Amino acid sequence: MQSVTKMVAAVALVGGLAVLPASGYAAQSTKTQKEAKHSSANHATAGTVKSIDANTMVITRAGKDGVDMTFQLNSSTHRSGTIEVGSVVSVRYQEEGGNRIATAIMPQNAKPTAAHTTPAAK
Repeated sequence: MQSVTKMVAAVALVGGLAVLPASGYAAQSTKTQKEAKHSSANHATAGTVKSIDANTMVITRAGKDGVDMTFQLNSSTHRSGTIEVGSVVSVRYQEEGGNRIATAIMPQNAKPTAAHTTPAAK
């Protein structure tokens, strides 16, 4: 009877030890998935182009704080319209390894002024 008890205890111990690494792996896998999801999330902002070259663009966001944001540009960055210093643009980007990678840059249309509005028909 004592040998059966020892055998059951040994099986329970081995089974319990086999589960521990798997549960640790599952927790690590979940964390990695969350980090990957967060890092590839799309973000958007807008501002005035402060500087731009083939690899980098800096914009100043509108508002009281006027925060500068730097974006990395690459061959996958979609650019529409003319983008130059002083242009007001909207930027879609992803954060990867602490860098903001621009995925799309689009100039924002200027708001129509009173001179450009069409009078209402009478």
